[in-house]
Amino acid sequence: MRKFAILLFLTVVLAACGGQADSPVQLEIISLDHAPIRPVVQEAMEVAAEYGDKMTVQSYKFDTPEGSAFAEEHGLTEHTPIAIFINGEMEFEVNGRTVKFYSFPQGAGTGMVAEGAWALDDLRAVLDQETD
Repeated sequence: MRKFAILLFLTVVLAACGGQADSPVQLEIISLDHAPIRPVVQEAMEVAAEYGDKMTVQSYKFDTPEGSAFAEEHGLTEHTPIAIFINGEMEFEVNGRTVKFYSFPQGAGTGMVAEGAWALDDLRAVLDQETD
């Protein structure tokens, strides 16, 4: 009975803490499979790889059944070059400003599609926060 009480106590404590003490951060990238965006996806994947087993990464393409389902689940209905979700969220506070990992990063827009208001350094800053 005592072991059961301890197990129940630990379960409640972990649930109260979100149960994520040892859970890896989940990074999900959805993108168009177009030449201008492929390098951005690759760079984001390389940043995520720096975190080793603290991170799980999943990449989707909009034009696949899995990508379509992911886009619908996350309310992505517009023409979107790339969207990055960290633990299910796309928007974060970084150095006192709100950063949304949506569209091209700064300096990578194509002229036809505007760049977003984020940079790979912002992605790294959020991953640093989330993996501490």
